[in-house]
Amino acid sequence: LRAIVPGWYAMASVKWLRRIIVTNKPFNGFYQSLDYTYWDRSGALPTLAPLAQQQVKAEIARPKQGEEIPANSSYRIHGAAWSGEAVIEKVEISLDSGRSWNAARLLGDAIQNAWRLWEYEWPTPAKPGRHTIVARATDSRGDVQPTERSGDRGTYMINHLLPVEIEVR
Repeated sequence: LRAIVPGWYAMASVKWLRRIIVTNKPFNGFYQSLDYTYWDRSGALPTLAPLAQQQVKAEIARPKQGEEIPANSSYRIHGAAWSGEAVIEKVEISLDSGRSWNAARLLGDAIQNAWRLWEYEWPTPAKPGRHTIVARATDSRGDVQPTERSGDRGTYMINHLLPVEIEVR
């Protein structure tokens, strides 16, 4: 038996359940109160808050890191985006490390708690050189994928921009 919590991080979808106990207050086990947490600084004092809904994120599937792409051609950049209980409304691609952005084409329907595939047809430059490609997503709550990783999140909630460096040849 497995409990699945749609829109939350995978650690909330517990495997190998033997029993279920219903309580009227939050469970404060080690993982729920200390490990699967992040620092919430929205109040007067920082507090540890439990991880819950997935944050908005777009990930590039192709090209892969270090890939060589032919110059003066057309290359399909593609990937997936998701955002917990919100839906993906927009994915943008940057070909210059985030200085400028181009709209990617969203594929399929916007469905809550589901990936949204996307693609961008890139007319590669005629001149060879290195390029840093970045994808960022925006969801129906207006949340935009952050540029940098937050140290308050430890090793969880990794949704910052992940650059892919390629070589046009």
